[in-house]
Amino acid sequence: MNGAGLAGDTRLPEKGLGLALEILEQVARDDRGASAAEIARAVGAPRATVYRVVNSLVRDEYLVRRGDFSGFLLGTRVLELAAIVGARTRPEHAAVVARLRDDTGEAVHLFAFHRSGLMVLDEDESQPLSDRDALLADPTRSAIGHLWLVAHPDRRMPQAPNWRVAPPADDVRAIHEAYAVRGYTEQAALLTSDRGCLAVPIHDDAARPIGAVTLSTSISRLSVAARHVGALRDAARALAPLGSLSGW
Repeated sequence: MNGAGLAGDTRLPEKGLGLALEILEQVARDDRGASAAEIARAVGAPRATVYRVVNSLVRDEYLVRRGDFSGFLLGTRVLELAAIVGARTRPEHAAVVARLRDDTGEAVHLFAFHRSGLMVLDEDESQPLSDRDALLADPTRSAIGHLWLVAHPDRRMPQAPNWRVAPPADDVRAIHEAYAVRGYTEQAALLTSDRGCLAVPIHDDAARPIGAVTLSTSISRLSVAARHVGALRDAARALAPLGSLSGW
């Protein structure tokens, strides 16, 4: 569709607001730039009506035409609204976690502890968890699971239903001893053969572990990943006051 198809200074009638929102949603779903014909088919409205509403949205900068006039993209008004909403709804921990990812260049994830297992609060989208199901099912296969076992020495698997694997007592004892020496937990190649991770606890005001920040890296870099432990601990201290705000 070209610019001639959108000529005129039509106003968006009140009854067209619902259609306008549907159109914006369809454009948002297509990052290539949806054409007016594609939008009309998707929303099930007459093409002439869609053209009229699209024209209003373009005029008010909710939509913009692609440079080759082949379709439409979200405009500056929508992007500004998204930025405002994102700033208001962005979790308070997000800036701390994002800075840690930038500083280390590694995958950083944020977890909360509860009595029945783990909750993923902030997964690194650029480097996601390698085996989320296994991590949340077996506490012996991840550094975060090891830390949960340290934080819950009196819990047994039947009372922690999210864990589907009960760790042998010898393994739990070894995890506790290693944590006592290092002050953090570590695992290598237990979830996937080429990855390992470190986990540093986050404590509440009563010094109880309420969660952890973890760093995952390749096995080849795991031996030097300890250089980031200081940064992980700094982040854990910064995150501690936010625990109650994040529903930990």
